[in-house]
Amino acid sequence: MFGRAYIFIFLIVELAAKAQTDNPYSYYIRASGNFGFIMQHRNNMGHLVKGHVWGAELNVIKPTKGTKLWHYENNFPERGLNFCYYNLGNPQQLGQLFAIAPFYDIPLKDRNSPFRLYMRVSSGLAYVTKEFDPISNHKNNVISVGFNPFVNFKWFYHFDISPRLRWEAGLNFAHASNGKFKAPNLGINILTFNSGITWKFGQEVPQTPGRLLVDSSSKAPSRHELYVMGAIGFNEIEPPGGSKYTAQTHTIGYYYNKRNTHKFGGGFDFYYSTALIEQIYRDDSVKYSNKLKYVQYGVKFSYCYNVGRTSFPVEFGYYLHTPYLGDGLFFHRIGVRYYLPQNIILNFSLKTHWAVANYFEFGAGYRLALKNKKH
Repeated sequence: MFGRAYIFIFLIVELAAKAQTDNPYSYYIRASGNFGFIMQHRNNMGHLVKGHVWGAELNVIKPTKGTKLWHYENNFPERGLNFCYYNLGNPQQLGQLFAIAPFYDIPLKDRNSPFRLYMRVSSGLAYVTKEFDPISNHKNNVISVGFNPFVNFKWFYHFDISPRLRWEAGLNFAHASNGKFKAPNLGINILTFNSGITWKFGQEVPQTPGRLLVDSSSKAPSRHELYVMGAIGFNEIEPPGGSKYTAQTHTIGYYYNKRNTHKFGGGFDFYYSTALIEQIYRDDSVKYSNKLKYVQYGVKFSYCYNVGRTSFPVEFGYYLHTPYLGDGLFFHRIGVRYYLPQNIILNFSLKTHWAVANYFEFGAGYRLALKNKKH
């Protein structure tokens, strides 16, 4: 019995190895399904989680061909557009979620491996069919508007069945919220098992040896860099239907460019939020005449994964000073940044306290190279 199983596995691996090709086809179509659950990140949303989440995805994919240095450095990633649907397991209060989002699928293993691990980074727009309503849906405290920013991460293996067909399976995380632009907004976090089939169409396209290319869009200006950034956001506080408040973010930071694809660093963040001023007054009837007392500032650790000019930061910070302890002492950030050739940074990110959104940040900055990189 075990001998037959071993022979079967051996033949499958051999078939996959023969199916590998160094050249991509023109475009791919992927169809896959999801099955999992809503992550209950706050106790006061437990009444909304009534069943499993299931859904489907359709992806249109364009493989990279090695015409840029970052194609080679990221193991020839695939980029495309994801159309997805989730049944949230509670049709009366949550309904369904539809999303459209561009993505990068980045290989994390060598190209010639029969089994290949990928990571997806993606952000786009979601529509949730059931939202908070003070009369008809007052218990929905996770989504208060129909259209919401959408974030998607996925880690999956692919297995080549033939040169034009492959099977994929892995773990999928999706998030939809309005960044507390309108209350209530705990947000929806979905964790699912994902599996599907990819079909490859068109002709094989020879790849360019990317290591020979000089591509200014992805080459870091130096091993060490400083950056400054400013951003603004808007949010509400409970109860629903209140005023909009503005929030400011000011950052000075440092990055060490380990490779063109990875950088690590840290920095200091300064926050000034009029919503925080209102919250403090509501809780303690306190108003400071010195506005600087409302400033929050803290230290943070930063990591960025870079795909060409596009960067995906993940940050973890600790408040050195905050006049309000209701959100805790830790803050976090995920987002997307785009680097223009003049070292100007365009930023769109979400500041959170753990899994609860604080506000979306829209801003810009500038990076300064400290020392030329050795080649």
